[in-house]
Amino acid sequence: MTADPPDAASLLADLTSRDPQRVWAASHAVIRLPVAARLPLVPHLAAIRQATDGLDLGGAFYSNNDHLRQALRTLKAARDGRCSCTLYPGYLFYDPNKEQASGAVSILSTSPPDWNITYRCQCRVCSTKYNVEQGEYHYTWWDWKPTTRSQA
Repeated sequence: MTADPPDAASLLADLTSRDPQRVWAASHAVIRLPVAARLPLVPHLAAIRQATDGLDLGGAFYSNNDHLRQALRTLKAARDGRCSCTLYPGYLFYDPNKEQASGAVSILSTSPPDWNITYRCQCRVCSTKYNVEQGEYHYTWWDWKPTTRSQA
């Protein structure tokens, strides 16, 4: 059973709260929202930016502010009508296996499993293909690089 996504009003309250823990948690929720569920937050993008300006979300090995930046990028992409796959490059936490399970991409091939794995993926919406490098340090990360852009 899948939990319903948080409602826009709750997310907006958390994102504008200036409470680092609430902002961090809401940022993760926004990143994972379906596009239609992001749209009610789009008109509040300026207010969210203003409320989070200068807020330090901490982070030991990776800045938690990058999760907030990604949530803002996600809302901007929804506002601009861009495909969600355009958000993959520049953010290290899109696991190709989870993206495939969600229906967002197809994994076309993988290198043999090892500490580092390379995936070849294709967006199921716009057909853009990506080479995805998986690496590990203090956590597993994925670096998405587009190889083709569909002419659709």
